[in-house]
Amino acid sequence: MNRNRRVDLLAVGLMAIPAIAALLVWDALPAEMAIHWNAAGTPDNAVAKPLAIFGLPLFGVATVAFVRLAPDATTSTPGGETASILFLGVVFAWVETLVLVWNLGYRFDVLLATLPVLVLAAGLVWYALHRATS
Repeated sequence: MNRNRRVDLLAVGLMAIPAIAALLVWDALPAEMAIHWNAAGTPDNAVAKPLAIFGLPLFGVATVAFVRLAPDATTSTPGGETASILFLGVVFAWVETLVLVWNLGYRFDVLLATLPVLVLAAGLVWYALHRATS
C-alpha cells in the first residue's frame, strides 16, 4: 500500500472513531444535537442526531478526497497534501469528539477547546514555511 493511501486511511480512521463511539451511546444522545457555538460558548445551531453523527465525518472524508484529488492550484495545501490531510483527520476527529461530549451533557469552555486546533494550524504553517526554505 502506498504512503498516500495509508495517510488517507489514517485520517479517515481518526474521523470514524468518534462516529463509532456515538453509535455506542446513541440512546444517550438527544434527538437534536448542538453542532455550533457562539463566542460566548452557547450552542447556536443544532441538527438531527443522524446528521450530527454522520454528517461531519462524511464531510471530512469528502474534504480528504478533495485535497487528494483536486489540482494543486485549487487547494494550495500548506506543507503539502500529506501534512494537510493528517491535519484534517485530526481536526475533524477533535471537533466530532467535542460535539459528542457536549451532547452527552459534559460542559467545557468551547473557546479553550479550540486552542488545540489553533496550535495544530500554527504547527502546519510552521512546517510549510520550514519545508519551503529547506
